[in-house]
Amino acid sequence: MEFNELKVISELIEDIRLEQQISPFIDDKIIKNFIQDGIYDIENVVGSTIDFTKDLKARSLLKNYVLYANHKRLAEFKNIYKAEYIELQRDYYINS
Repeated sequence: MEFNELKVISELIEDIRLEQQISPFIDDKIIKNFIQDGIYDIENVVGSTIDFTKDLKARSLLKNYVLYANHKRLAEFKNIYKAEYIELQRDYYINS
């Protein structure tokens, strides 16, 4: 993992802890795993690498992914946020 990726993940952990009021007793490793899973999932569906520091729509979707993952509700997340995934696919679509 590159330094820049580690920096982005550290910033995301900090933001997510504050915004979602996550207990300090939950280890950063757990949140980091949720973030990495979310990044993989979002980029896999979109079909492109995303800069989560610049694309605020994708960043917001990732934060919501972590929220639902933390509460073991990813199936519900996928159902609710289907439109956001499609919107990102449209944004990153490259006409071949």
